[in-house]
Amino acid sequence: MADFLSNPGIPHLELALLLVSLAALVRGYTGFGFAAIAITGLNLVWPPQLSVPVILLLDLIGTLGLLGAAWPAADKGLIGRFSLGALIGIPLGLTLLIQVPETHLKLGISIGVLLMSLLLMRRPQVSSREHHWLTRTIGGVSGAFTAAASVGGLPVVCYLLTVPLSTAVQRASMVIFLAATDLVALLLLYISGVFDTSLIAPVLVLLIPTILGVQVGQWAFHRRRPQSFHPVALPILTLLSVSGLGMGVYKLF
Repeated sequence: MADFLSNPGIPHLELALLLVSLAALVRGYTGFGFAAIAITGLNLVWPPQLSVPVILLLDLIGTLGLLGAAWPAADKGLIGRFSLGALIGIPLGLTLLIQVPETHLKLGISIGVLLMSLLLMRRPQVSSREHHWLTRTIGGVSGAFTAAASVGGLPVVCYLLTVPLSTAVQRASMVIFLAATDLVALLLLYISGVFDTSLIAPVLVLLIPTILGVQVGQWAFHRRRPQSFHPVALPILTLLSVSGLGMGVYKLF
């Protein structure tokens, strides 16, 4: 990562700005997708040890403007059960981020995003009630995915499709929970030495498109609330994950 940041300027800046702006629009509109879209895209040109902490911080900053409106509509009990599992999953994900080689981690991220995107396309049947033990388990998986790959929102989305909640409550609950997991993951990354002052430059450069994109997406959500978030996020996630998978396989073999 030091070699990457010692280069003059930020490599592939135009692509990074485009991907982050698109991801922020999706996040503001759907309540999820920013990290998954940005990570699977940026991993084509940046190492995960750089892209994950940068996107986690941008995701958290971009979410701040959504918290006020999300809190009243969120299911607080659901968030608490997710969080109990995430406290176990986040340290496990951090270990993967630090220990797994870059090429293998990128490949794993692309495969994980693609599989979850395909699962979302299936639109699983809604259960008659929430199973608390399963909620905690998904929270653990989400926490691990957040720390290792900054894609913790996808397992939560997959699970919430099976829970009898309205779209507005799903979105609000995801916003609160993902903001909390981002914060805890960033603190652990800082303590572990993965996140330091060398990441300030890419964060500052990408901050304005993140904030603007989230606000525009939120405006669009209130103007025209969707019946489903599938047509918005899934094509983008699938395209980027397939691209990342292809590049990962090429580098590996």
